[in-house]
Order: sequence, then C-alpha cells, then structure tokens
Amino acid sequence: MKCLLLLAPAVGCLAACQSTPSPPAGTSAAAPAKTAATVVTVKPEHIEWKMLTINGKPHEELTTKALRSQLGRPDSIAKGAVECGSMLASLNKLDGATGDFWYYGKTAYEVGGTQAILASFDVTTGKFQGKLGQLRLNQQTTLDEVRRFFPEAARQAEVPAAGRPGEVMSLPFYHEGAPEDASLNLLFEKGRLQAVEFFSPC
Repeated sequence: MKCLLLLAPAVGCLAACQSTPSPPAGTSAAAPAKTAATVVTVKPEHIEWKMLTINGKPHEELTTKALRSQLGRPDSIAKGAVECGSMLASLNKLDGATGDFWYYGKTAYEVGGTQAILASFDVTTGKFQGKLGQLRLNQQTTLDEVRRFFPEAARQAEVPAAGRPGEVMSLPFYHEGAPEDASLNLLFEKGRLQAVEFFSPC
C-alpha cells in the first residue's frame, strides 16, 4: 500500500506530461499553426485524363460501328462480363445493366448497347501505343524509364502483384485537382511494359 501511495504522484505527473499543452500567457493561440505550416505534405503521384492519348487519340467512347470499321470483328466476346465499375456512361445510368467485353487479341473493349470504350490494351504487338504527357507507352517502355516520371508509383511496382504475374503500377486519375474513382494500371513483366488497363472499382 505504501508503494502505491508513492507511485500516485509519479503517475499524475506522467498524465500531466501527456495532455495537450496550453499556450503560455502572452502568446497567441495561432502559434502552433506556424509549426504545422512547416510540415511538408507530399502530393500523391497522379495523372489527368487530358494527359493521355492512345494511338494519337483521347480515351473516349465510340460507337460499336466505328469500332468494327477500325478493328473488324472481335476475336471473342465475353457476354455480361462487365457487371460493375463500368466506364461507359450508358451502363452507369441503368440499374443492374451489364456490358460485354470484346477482345482483339489481348486488347479489350467494354461494350454496352451501341457504345464502346477501350478497357485495356496490349502494347507488345505494336498495334496499340499510348502517350502519357512526355512518357511513351509501348513495347519499348521500361520500368526504369517510367521511374523518372513517377518514382513513387514505380517503387510500388517493384513488388510483384498478388494474383497476377509481373509488376503493376497504378496511377490515380484526377480532374482539375480533384481525385476521381479511376486509375491507369501499367502492367510490366521483367521490367518491360506489357499492357495498360483502365480501372474503375465497383
């Protein structure tokens, strides 16, 4: 009991040390804000839609008629495979609407009714290539090259992705400084770009 009585003042002192200090008399309450302003916040690496082109064109919807005239009939179609997270405006407006994936080799288009949009493209064949600002996205693009533009995202890609071979680098899309619920994923294998995919969560 004597030991507990001796410890009580020490515990009280420790509790006092942990409380939020009040500013000393004669100083303004704004003084701590000066300290907060010196903290450097790192803005996450991101991209804007206007920075990206594929085969010289912006990423935007097109008609299935235009898609067929450009690439012909798809190699295969996955009916109803797009259940959520669609990038097509028509599918996002309808409750429970599903879309299809049209595949041209390893390149996929999301299709809903008469509208289509590029969902992912394979860069290894040379038929598709992108440009992200000054960065070219083609079969020659390496992770080291991308690291110069997006060092943090490239560092994450050095760890192999769970559930898929190779390395995946994800760049979130922003619009006029505000984050959007979409990202551009760059898929690498042995440090060389293989494919680019547009990701939008459900």
